[in-house]
Amino acid sequence: MSAGKSPLQYRFAFDIGGTFTDLVLLGSDGSALTAKVLTGVGDVVLPIRTGLLAMLKEHGLTLSQVTDVVVGATTAVTNLVIERKGAVTGLITTAGFRDVLEIARELRYDLYDLTAPGPDAIVPRHLRMEVQERVDASGAVVHPLDDADVERVVGQLKEAGVRAIAVCLLHSYSNPSHEQRIKEVIQRVAPDLCVSLSSEVLGEMREYERSVATVLNACVMPMVGHYLSAIEDGLRQTGLNATLHIMQSNGGVISRQLGERMPIRMLESGPAAGALGAAYAARLAKTADVMAFDMGGTTAKACLISNGRPSITTEFEAARQERFKKGSGLPVRLPTVDLIEIGAGGGSIAHVDTTGLLKVGPHSAGSSPGPACYGLGGERPTVTDAALVLGYLDPQGTLSGAVRLRLELAEQAIKTHVADPLGISVIEAANGIHRIVCEHMAVAAKIHAVENGRDIRRYTLLAFGGAGPIHAREVARRSGCQAVLVPANAGVFSAFGLLVAPMKMDLVRTKFVRLADMDWAATEALLQGMEETLRQELATAGVASKDIQFRRSADMRYVGQGFEVETELPAALTAARQSDIEAAFAKAYAQRFGGQLTAQRVEAVNWRVEGSAPAPKTVVGDGTQGGVSDVSTKPRMRSAFFPDQGVYIDTPVMDVTALRLGEDYAGPALIEQPGSTVVIGPGDRFRLDEHANLRITLGAKQGHSA
Repeated sequence: MSAGKSPLQYRFAFDIGGTFTDLVLLGSDGSALTAKVLTGVGDVVLPIRTGLLAMLKEHGLTLSQVTDVVVGATTAVTNLVIERKGAVTGLITTAGFRDVLEIARELRYDLYDLTAPGPDAIVPRHLRMEVQERVDASGAVVHPLDDADVERVVGQLKEAGVRAIAVCLLHSYSNPSHEQRIKEVIQRVAPDLCVSLSSEVLGEMREYERSVATVLNACVMPMVGHYLSAIEDGLRQTGLNATLHIMQSNGGVISRQLGERMPIRMLESGPAAGALGAAYAARLAKTADVMAFDMGGTTAKACLISNGRPSITTEFEAARQERFKKGSGLPVRLPTVDLIEIGAGGGSIAHVDTTGLLKVGPHSAGSSPGPACYGLGGERPTVTDAALVLGYLDPQGTLSGAVRLRLELAEQAIKTHVADPLGISVIEAANGIHRIVCEHMAVAAKIHAVENGRDIRRYTLLAFGGAGPIHAREVARRSGCQAVLVPANAGVFSAFGLLVAPMKMDLVRTKFVRLADMDWAATEALLQGMEETLRQELATAGVASKDIQFRRSADMRYVGQGFEVETELPAALTAARQSDIEAAFAKAYAQRFGGQLTAQRVEAVNWRVEGSAPAPKTVVGDGTQGGVSDVSTKPRMRSAFFPDQGVYIDTPVMDVTALRLGEDYAGPALIEQPGSTVVIGPGDRFRLDEHANLRITLGAKQGHSA
């Protein structure tokens, strides 16, 4: 550092995954420092603290150079929901609606399987209580609420040992007063219980969906509150005066306090951060349409990004009974980055099923004991073990410096559990594992694109995550993509995405109205009230009112339809804008369904407002990390197997810092980044661009290997 200059300041982010915790320090000059540590099973803070201090020591930095605001993402909420390890939760609902959670919906995810199990009811029947009250759809009180009745059911639930209570009353989205009174009673007679109100969690119609979101929010509240506090307190004990912010599923950051109140909003926080980072990288690379491909230790996910913005959906499902079957999970209608799970992760276990077929996943080795090659006690073969046998990972190296790889253990696990049962060689078995994973991901990615009316052949595959760059080439070949983009620091890219995400909150309110009969002033007042609520929420996270930008939309449909299409709204509603709103709906409808109806009346069902602050200003690196190493040094060579060639090929192994900026290279090659390895095949071309992204153009031959 030159005399007279202030030391660089760094923003810190972490992403707690199922296998690894990724850490990033982003400097005020655009430099990025990264680390990857095994996720702690017993102590969530220890890996974060250890990794942060190690990075600072390695680069000669001090804690005073790290800014106070720390941004995190975690799989904690997802794991609690999937594994059903949330708190014992009770439900209070309107008399006659006790069994909504069990009745669910009439839709079946498998029309031809009469025994297909639906999602469980989350709350057992004996913990679902009714109170005598009734509000109609307009919000008028038909039957008043009796406090004594509420005290009775709260007493029963407390005696039953619940730690949280979800309150979901009929039509509370129109009038939340009864739910609010119940909360007051609970806080008076049982102040130690967590309370979740449907009018606060999801203020829209459809009782089942609203009940699910409210109950899921309640059952994870006790754990998540302690979890987030432990992280913030642990960082402060380290010496960092941390204020913790958390990534939501919608791609926005919220305060820790709001995360504790609304933990259901964190259900997809890690993958959403990756999608935000991918959108940022796509804009930087001036690549309009990309398929973000995030493959970590547990799962692989994809997200369509068009014109630099990730798709957002309100049709997300958690804890599916059938991993890839829509409708088999619990619907969470909160705005969520539209991520689809398309396959297994690096830790997913390969096995031969009872019919003699090779399968991969859904079970994962996680971080403990991990893949067999970690040498931590795992004995089952995983996707990572196959990658090591095929030569994509260095058998003499470590995985992100966190664990030393052992080739002999990978080979033994594959031989015992796959090769011998199938009567094939270890190499054939490893290739089979790799091909199955890539083929399944390619098929799922193509289906996802088609369902959204997109042609994946026009998209660039943007690969990140610890395992994404290893599998990107095969997934791209099999899905029809012609190009692959691997951003700098791809192995910890979700953590990087946390640092380019805006503060954001959203609200939804149900109010049926046909556009032809609209009371424009009343609807404008509703939207302004929602904006004021968001303004207050964001103010608690330190966002100035002048910095907040609002985006309005409505869930609209043709009269008589049962499902809606989200439609952008102007900044102010007036009768003069009716034709503009109808035209915007027609465009959104046609984009979704390929056409539109004529001479049909249009109605709005739900009204949505999103409030956000601008994303933090980020200085972008110029790619000068390329050329740091001595490029005159002859590259190391490693034998790597390429499925389209069917043989091992002596392949140059190059550190990404050894690449000359803008120079065109020919494959095959294995490019090592911190936290990941990029596999480039024979006939492919690649170069390092000005932002340190690897741009790969696939060879002309796109056929599948036999």
